[in-house]
Amino acid sequence: MGIYNLIDRYLLIPSADMLFGSTLSTQLRRLKADEFIPQEKIQEIQNEKLRRLIRHCYETVPYYHRMFNEYGIRPEEIRNKEDLQRIPILTKQIIRDNYDDLFCTTVDPSQRKYASTGGSTGTPLKYCMDKREWSMQRASSFRAWESYGIHLGDKFFSLAGSSLTKKGQTLTSKGIYDRLIIRNHKYSSVNVDEENMEALLQEFKRIKPKVVRGYGSSLVVFARYLDKVGFKPDTVQVVLTTGEVLLPTYRRELERVFDAPVYDAYGAGDGGIVSHECINHRLHITEELCMIEITDKEGHVLPDGRIGYVTSTDLENYVFPFIRYQVGDMSCVSSEPCSCGRHTRHFGEIMGRAGRLVYNKQGVPISPTALPMMLYPDLDYHRIENQNLYNKIDRFQIRQDDKGDIQILLKLKDKVEENDQFSYICTNFENQFVGSEVTLSFVDEIPVLPSGKEDYCVSDYKLYD
Repeated sequence: MGIYNLIDRYLLIPSADMLFGSTLSTQLRRLKADEFIPQEKIQEIQNEKLRRLIRHCYETVPYYHRMFNEYGIRPEEIRNKEDLQRIPILTKQIIRDNYDDLFCTTVDPSQRKYASTGGSTGTPLKYCMDKREWSMQRASSFRAWESYGIHLGDKFFSLAGSSLTKKGQTLTSKGIYDRLIIRNHKYSSVNVDEENMEALLQEFKRIKPKVVRGYGSSLVVFARYLDKVGFKPDTVQVVLTTGEVLLPTYRRELERVFDAPVYDAYGAGDGGIVSHECINHRLHITEELCMIEITDKEGHVLPDGRIGYVTSTDLENYVFPFIRYQVGDMSCVSSEPCSCGRHTRHFGEIMGRAGRLVYNKQGVPISPTALPMMLYPDLDYHRIENQNLYNKIDRFQIRQDDKGDIQILLKLKDKVEENDQFSYICTNFENQFVGSEVTLSFVDEIPVLPSGKEDYCVSDYKLYD
């Protein structure tokens, strides 16, 4: 740990807390102290926070007061996660329909910290939190990053959408926090075409970052450019990905180019979810902040290991509470012990937005991370000849229509490649999507979403959603 790291931790962060009314340094100490506590203690903390939250919501939040009375629920009856199942699911549409009634009536509006979801997969959802929860969420990230050898004050190079890289806020509290405390140099992922790669590379050389962070798909585009020009990013010690499903092929490519470990994260500010991979690449949930259930669409809890809707109760948001909120993503959870020493539950594969998954006609959802595997001959990425063929693909997109049929779009790195050599892809998809018509098309461009994320999976097949 260098001089700037020590100044950051013991001077800049406490000073920022005093100046902006945040509690980052306090929350980080608390979370560090609880990092390896047993699951029984975690549940005690959760249940105590839940009881306080439920009482608060009934007394001060009009929507919950009305809903509890309608369902005959008394606040003192909700004591743990099992009791929580009596409360109906909260959806984005319910929030939009009852937006004003979801605010706590006893909190000064000046203490509200407004936010919104990215909206890259639909209409953005507006919500808010207070400075304490803002501090808790960031402290959770810092705690995870320290386990990778990252210290406060190490330089970040971030390449992502507006939620991570919003510009024009240099003199705001967020701008000062970003620049001075985590030394985060932000760049937009919206235009990561080759024309802008050289400018990004020059910035990268100037900054000499220790940490690279952003959307996996955007970082891969940048990594490929570094590879192409022969630049070795030897200052990088860790790559952090977030904001979208990290494809295994992307993880391998980032690890190869940056010669550094890749750690993924999954979070949802709406719902208070923060989770980070440990050194074993298990996606541990910060359970001090939220109570996670995996449910079906109606809110019935599914057992560990079953894929369902991620449903979160934010234990810290007293300003705009989220109780049994379906975030919109699908995953599963596991309580299996992890050798990293943490006893928190961890997510299984994050399969992405429920309305954007592809299904076969037998009703089985196909993992987004499995789709790139079908672009290899014989589904085998170990053979060098298969890797060479896959590497001729620049971008891909899988489109499923409302009948369940599949169209595969390929953009090749070299337009003169013989298209016939990729005919095996149709066979791979036909074997997985039994009964679906599969077509393969070669295109000059596949546009990304406005946020800069890759839209590699698009489905209108709603039969099972």
